[in-house]
Amino acid sequence: MPTFKTRRIALIRPAVAAALLCRLFVAGCSLAKEGVWIEGENFTASTFNQNSWYQNDGVHKDLLSPGIPGDVNGDWHAHYISSSGGPSTVVASYDFTVAEGGKYDFWIRLNPYMDAYSYSIDAGSYQHLDVTDCANSFNLIEPNIDTRFMGWIYVGEFGLDAGPHTTAIRLSADARCRGGIDVMAFVNFDWAPAGAIPPDTNPPLAGPNDWFALMVGPDEFSKDSIIDVCDLLDKPAGCHGPLQRNGSDFQFEDGTPVKFWGVGGVMAQTEQNQRQRARFWAKHGINMVRQHTVEDVLGSLQGPPDERFFDPAKIDKFDKWLAILKENGVYTTFSLFYHFVVMQDHKVSKGGNIPDELYNELPDSDDGKDVYGIMCLVEEYQDAEWEYANLLLNHVNPYTGLAYKDEPALAIIECRNEDSIFFHNPLNDLKNDVRPNHSARLRDLWQDWVLAMYGSDANLAAAWAAGMRPGDSVYNENMYVYAAYHLNAAGPSNPAEMKRMGDYIRFIAEMQRNTYQTYHQRLRGIGYRGVIVSTAWQAGGPAADAANLWTDDAMDAIDRHNYFGGGEVNYKIVPGQVSNATHLTQPGTGILDRAFWQVEDKPFIMTEYTQKPPNQWKAELSPLWAFYGMGLHGWDASYKFTASRSYIGNGWPGMSTYALATPHYIGQFPALAFAIYNNHLSQGDIAAARRLSLDEIFRGFDPLTQDYPGGGYDPCVPVGNLITPTEVFAIGRITAKFADGLDRSARQNWNLYWDDINKIIRSSTGQLTWDYGRKVVTVHSEKTQAIIGFAGGGSYDLPGVTAAIDTNFVSLIFTPLDNRPLIDSEDVLITAMAQDKQLGALYNSDGTQLLHAGGEPLLLEPVRAKITFKGRSLKSAKAVDVYGVPTERDVERIGRTIHIDGRYATYYYEVKRFSQADCDAANLDGQGIVNSLDYGILAQQWLDGPGAPSADIAPNGGDGIVDIWDLNVFVNCWLR
Repeated sequence: MPTFKTRRIALIRPAVAAALLCRLFVAGCSLAKEGVWIEGENFTASTFNQNSWYQNDGVHKDLLSPGIPGDVNGDWHAHYISSSGGPSTVVASYDFTVAEGGKYDFWIRLNPYMDAYSYSIDAGSYQHLDVTDCANSFNLIEPNIDTRFMGWIYVGEFGLDAGPHTTAIRLSADARCRGGIDVMAFVNFDWAPAGAIPPDTNPPLAGPNDWFALMVGPDEFSKDSIIDVCDLLDKPAGCHGPLQRNGSDFQFEDGTPVKFWGVGGVMAQTEQNQRQRARFWAKHGINMVRQHTVEDVLGSLQGPPDERFFDPAKIDKFDKWLAILKENGVYTTFSLFYHFVVMQDHKVSKGGNIPDELYNELPDSDDGKDVYGIMCLVEEYQDAEWEYANLLLNHVNPYTGLAYKDEPALAIIECRNEDSIFFHNPLNDLKNDVRPNHSARLRDLWQDWVLAMYGSDANLAAAWAAGMRPGDSVYNENMYVYAAYHLNAAGPSNPAEMKRMGDYIRFIAEMQRNTYQTYHQRLRGIGYRGVIVSTAWQAGGPAADAANLWTDDAMDAIDRHNYFGGGEVNYKIVPGQVSNATHLTQPGTGILDRAFWQVEDKPFIMTEYTQKPPNQWKAELSPLWAFYGMGLHGWDASYKFTASRSYIGNGWPGMSTYALATPHYIGQFPALAFAIYNNHLSQGDIAAARRLSLDEIFRGFDPLTQDYPGGGYDPCVPVGNLITPTEVFAIGRITAKFADGLDRSARQNWNLYWDDINKIIRSSTGQLTWDYGRKVVTVHSEKTQAIIGFAGGGSYDLPGVTAAIDTNFVSLIFTPLDNRPLIDSEDVLITAMAQDKQLGALYNSDGTQLLHAGGEPLLLEPVRAKITFKGRSLKSAKAVDVYGVPTERDVERIGRTIHIDGRYATYYYEVKRFSQADCDAANLDGQGIVNSLDYGILAQQWLDGPGAPSADIAPNGGDGIVDIWDLNVFVNCWLR
C-alpha cells in the first residue's frame, strides 16, 4: 500500500504565453530532482477500446497533455462501452524508468466519472484508486452535461529503485464501463500538478510584476504552519454542551459565547478523505459545517410504514463523517430538506394519509412527489416530513454513542431550505390554479380565516369597504387570492384594496408561522436542545417582506441567503457575460444588504453566500464579511457556500462559481477566523432600530421602505420615515422587530460618522473606515489591520503599519499571531491577495465579458507594496508557502520596511520583530530604535570588533532615525 504522504507547494510563473514552469520554495534533497511524465496513450499493452465517442465528437483535445512538445492538441487513452454490453474489466500497462531512485509521488490525470479504477506497481496486487477527491475536475465537452471529465488524482508516495518499472491501471465496472487516462507523473521533489504542465526541475526566477501560478497538493499539516488555527477550535465539538440562544447572541449551555465561521460542506466519500477534509477545514478556522441537504445525502426512507429505516450504507458513512467532524472541533448544522420528496409507497405514513387528489397533482421528483413551497398549506405533508426528521434525530450514531437529538455537536437544525409560501413559487401557482386541489385548499383556509376574523359580511364590508371584490363574503370558499406579483412595495394597484391585501398577507403569515411553531415544538418534544431556525427564504413581493420575517422570528435565530457576481451560467464559469461589480462602490449593497433582515433580539446567520467568479473582485468578500458582518454587525454564524474538497484547487475549482477551495476564499480564512475568534473587531451599537407593531406590518404595503403615520426614528417628526440608506451598514447594526408594545423606532446620529460629501464612513466602533469614493476599506483595530479594495497608488497609515500599494486591487491583512496589538506583535502574518485568473483566461477591457475561460493552473496577481512596520525593529521577513510553512526565502527589507511583490510567488508572508529580551540584551532603550548618540557608540564598538565589515553595512533609513534593521548582523556581531 502507498504511504499517503502529502506534498508541499510548488508555485510557478509564466515564462511565455504557452507554457509555465515550476517554482519551488523548499530546497531540493541530496538526490537530483526527477520527474517522469508518462502519456496515457503511450501504453505498453492495453485492452482499452479507444471508443471514438471518447476520442472525438467534440472532445477538447487542447486541454489534454500533448504527447509531442509544442503540439497544440493532446490525446488520452480512453475506454467506453454503453449499457449494451462489453468487457467489464480493462487494463492498460506502462513501462517507465527512474534514474535517481528513492521516494516518488505518483499522480495520475484521468476521467473520474466512475469510481472503478485500481492500480498496480511493478506487478504488485491491485489497489483501489480513490477518485472521489479529484482535483479540479472539468469537462472536456461543451456543454458540460456529459461524462467526459478530467482531473488529477494523488495516488500516494512509493519507494522506487533506480531502473525500470511498470504500472498498470485497471478499470472494472458493470456493463457501462467508461474511463480514460491522460497522463501520469512520478516525481521525487515537492511538486503538484496543474493542467497538463510537466514538472520542471530548474525553473527560472520570477520578476516583481509576474503573476504566479498555483500548483498545490494535499496538505501535510506541518507543525510549522503559521496559518493552522485549529487550536482555536473546541475539541471535541459539543464539549460545552448544546448551543443556545442568549438574546441576540449564541452561547453554549455552560455559558461559553461562540461565533461560527463555517461553510456549506459536502461529505467526503471515504474515511481517509473524510479525515483529510475535516482536518483541512479545521486548519483554516472552519468550526461549522452545514450538511445540505441531509435528505440528499441519506435518500428517502425505506421499508413499510411501521418499519421505516435509512439505507444502512448511507447512514453509516454519514455517521462516521459527523463523528470525524466532531473530533476536529467542527460543529454541524442540519439543513434537512429542500424540495422534500414524498415517495409513492410512503404516501401512507404513521402521520396519516395524504389525499390522492393532492398527491397526484404534485410535481414528480425521483420516485415520488415534490411538496416544495406548500408544506404549511397541507398538514399531511408536514407529518410526512416530520416522520423523516424524527427517525433521523432518534437514530444513534454508533461512532459517538449519541442519538442526534442528544448530540451537542449538532448545534443548529434548519427545518427546510429556501422555502416560503410567500415566494413566487408557490404563491403564483396557487393563485393561477396550476394545482387546482391545492388552490382550493388555500381558498378554503382563506375563507375560514376571514370568517373567524369578521364573523359577518357586514363586518367584512365595513373593514374592506371600497376594496371589496365581487364574491367577497365570509361564507364564500372561492374568494379572490393574490399572487406574489401583486404584493408590490406600494401596495395593490387599486389602493382601495390595501386593507384586503393586508389581511391576506396576515392570513398567509399566520399559517406559515404556525407551521414553524409546530416544528419547533416537535423538536423540543423529542429532547433536542440546540438552536432551531425556519428557513432562509424571502417573499416574492416586498409588501410581504416584513410579514415573512415575522414568521421566521417564531424560531431561535434568523437565517438568510444571498449571492453576488457570477456570469453567463448561474453555477458554472463559462465564456460570456460577467457580473463584475464590487461591493466597495456602495456600502450595504449586494450580499451585504441582508443586514437589513437582522432581528433585534435574535442571532443572525447566513447559511449560503458567495461572490461568484468570474467576478474579478471576489477577494473583497470574505474580509468585508468578517470585519463588518461578524464584527461590527455582530452576526453569529457564517457559511460560505460551498466546500467540497480536501485541498486547494489549482484552477477555478471544478469551474464552479460556488467553490471554497481557492486562495481568495479559504486562503484568507485563517487570518479572518483568528480575528473573529479572538474578538479583534467590536460589535457596534444599533445604528437603525426599526420597530413596528403587528398591525403596521399587515397594512398591504412594505412598511420598512415607506413613510407611515405614527412611526419613525425621530420622535419630533409626526410622520416617521423608516427608509434606512444602505450606507448606514458601514456605521453599525441595522435591526428590525415586529411585535406589539415595542419602543418607537430609533437611530443614531448618522452625521457623526458619515461624510457624504467625501463619501467616507467611519464605523461607530472607530475600527473601520469605508471610503466608497475611492472604493477602499481600511481596518484599524488595535490588533488585526487591513486594506481592502482599489488601493493602488495610495499610501495608508494604520496603527501598526503604513503601506504604499502599487497593485490596483488588493486584500491585504495583517494578523498578530501572538494576539498582541499589531504595533507590539513579535510574529505577524501578512495575507496578500489581488486578482486571479486561469491560464489563458481573457476578459474584455471592463471585465464585463469573459472571452476565454482558459484552464489550469490558476494565475495569481502578486500584491506589490512597500510596508513599513511601526514599533520595534524587524528580526526577519520570510516568504511563506500556501500551507503556511515559512520558507528560507528572505523578503527584501531595509530597516522596518519590506517590499513584497511577484518575486516571492506567494500570498503569505511572516514578519518577526525583536522581542523585549532581544532589546534588553543589546542594551537598547526598549523601543528597538537607536538614537544618534547610541548609534555612534554601538557602531564604533561593533566596527572596532574582530571581523567587522565596513560601516556602510548599517546605513540609516534616511529619516534621521537609525533602525536596527539587521540585528542578525549588527547586534549579534556587536555582542560577540
